[in-house]
Formats: sequence, C-alpha cells, structure tokens
Amino acid sequence: MWDAIVDVANVCHSEELYPIGEKGPFLARLDAVVHGWRARHGADARIELVADKALLHALDASDKRELQRRAARREVTLRAVADTLVLERAEADLLHVLSGDYFLDFRRRHPWIEAHPERFHHWQQDAHGVHFVPRGIGPEHHQRVSRAEEIKEFRDKHLDPARHPEIMNTRWRCVEPLCLYARMWTGRLPVWPRVDAGARAVCPGCASPLRALGPRRPTRQVGLADHSTGESIERLPLELGSNLVLGRGRIVNGYNLGSRQDRFGEAVRYVSRQHVLLRFAAGRAGEHVLAVDLGSSNGTEIERWNGSAYEPGRPLEVDVEEILTPRDRLVLGGGVRVEVSGRRFNADDLPRITDDSGGEATRLRSRG
Repeated sequence: MWDAIVDVANVCHSEELYPIGEKGPFLARLDAVVHGWRARHGADARIELVADKALLHALDASDKRELQRRAARREVTLRAVADTLVLERAEADLLHVLSGDYFLDFRRRHPWIEAHPERFHHWQQDAHGVHFVPRGIGPEHHQRVSRAEEIKEFRDKHLDPARHPEIMNTRWRCVEPLCLYARMWTGRLPVWPRVDAGARAVCPGCASPLRALGPRRPTRQVGLADHSTGESIERLPLELGSNLVLGRGRIVNGYNLGSRQDRFGEAVRYVSRQHVLLRFAAGRAGEHVLAVDLGSSNGTEIERWNGSAYEPGRPLEVDVEEILTPRDRLVLGGGVRVEVSGRRFNADDLPRITDDSGGEATRLRSRG
C-alpha cells in the first residue's frame, strides 16, 4: 500500500525542488511531488495534504488564493502545526510520510517513527521529474531528542537563547492579581517566561508583562516528562545555589506537578505532596545538581547512564543527597521522569552595552 501524507509547507519551501535554489515557497513544488509519487506508485494512491497555516502568509498572492481554494474544497487541511496531524494520521492509517523533517522532537511521543523508517521519504528532482529516496530515519540518542524538544518548546514560547539572553538570565514574577501563576508563585516564577511581539517577557499563564527581579545566577535546566511515554511536559530553570522542590500540591518556591494534570494525567498519581528536592550547587569538585528524596510515599528511583544504556533504577535513600550527571534521570512515583540538561545558561555571558558614564550596563527589557 502506497497511500501517503504530505507535509505541504516542508515541500513548498524545499530548495531541492524546482526552481532549485530559490527560497520560495512555491505551490508548484507540491504539485510536482504529488505527481511524482503517483507516477511511481499508481494514480489511485491516496495522498493527504496537511499544511501549516503560516504557509498562507509566506506564499505570493496567487499561490495563497489557490491554497485557500484547495482548503475550501477540503483537498488540503490547514493546521497551526502540521507535524502533529501528519504523524497521527500516518500512524493510524499506516501512511507513508513525505517530508524533509526528521521529527526529532516527536520521537518519544511516536516510537513507531524509529520502528518504521521505511515509511519516511524525501525527494529529488531532475530533468526526468521527482524521485523519492529514504529519509534516513534512524535511532537517535536521547540527549539529541531532548535538545530538539527544548528548541521546539522555546520556539513555542518565542524564546530564543541567542536573541533573548537577557530575558533568560533574569528572574521574573507575575504581578497580575487574577493570574493563577501569580497566585501559585508569589515569589519568582519557577518556569521560563514567554516573549511577546514587542520582545518583552510575559507571563506564560496570563500573557501580562512580568516584573524583573534581577539577574539569574548560572542556571541549569530541569526537564519533566511522562515516564511511560517519554513526552516532554515542562522545562524549569534551576539556579546555582537554589533549591527546587517537586511535588503534587501547592509548594512554596517549588513546582506543583499537579498544576499540569492536563499533560501529566495519571503520571502524577503517585507523586507525594513534597516528593524530591533538587539543588544546583558548587563545590571543590565543580558544579553539580543534587537530588534528595523528601520521604515520598512511593519513592524516587535514579537511573544512571552507563555510556550506552540506562542501568535499572535504584531507589534513592530518604534525606540522602545524590549527585546527578547530565545523562542521569529520576523517576518520581513510577510516573514522572526528571532529567537534568547539561546545558548551562550563564548571566555572565549576557550582551552588554556601554552606559552614559562610559561603563558597562547589562541590557534588560522589562517592566517594573
């Protein structure tokens, strides 16, 4: 069976299709790919088309009108993010996927991708038409997958470490009285902020401008995921010298996993109110992230990376500090996975500008 689903925006932007080397996007590239697939696999091959809505704003006026006509005739499905639907439909109906993407940030959510690399295809075009080759999907190391997830999650928040280092290296607080985030965290937000169109840090809960509380110290990042599926849920900054308590319920200066019940679901069921404490500390041997089980009812396991695979989980002893390396991970109550990124965000690396007195001043966009 050679039925397929096409990532339309990916095709239209591909400079490997005519006109080769032109940035585009061009809708004619989509027609060439569809024609090429059917020429190779039969005119009766069913082809589903899914496009990012953003493509409408990138096409020229003529192509935009044509895409809108096709969408009105239900020949193309428009979605805010096409990848999610492409993979869901491909998995459900065993469709082949025509895309230039490797789908790194979806690998944990869709393990079938690595199990069926033969269903992913890329294109080549020459004077004889469009031909298809294997995309080259293969197993990926979990750290590379995690990095791709991080990039996607930052992109969703319009937060770019290269463009917004001053925002990422600042502590923030929401002061909007009716905001749930402001009520949960009356001190500083334990999550990364969003960035609005004016390049301001805004609350990820209510989108109001945040109040700056001063620079962060060097920061590591903690990733939270559903352990059974591996799906990334949230990333939290952890500052040098600071503690972060993870649990289920209201926690002062901590993170309430129950506040993301919509994403964690049953994974938080066996997490205690105050389950584990994480601390980023500096000592004679350098900087380390330390974990302490706080007497949780269902325990915390540590899974060590031995260089090629994870060793079987070992329970943490209550109230005993355990050093986590960037490849180690914790499992809380059997359901929530906690991973520490090896990436370090350092406030000392902020871009600096010269102030009126001739000295240096850190640039900061904030309100309050």
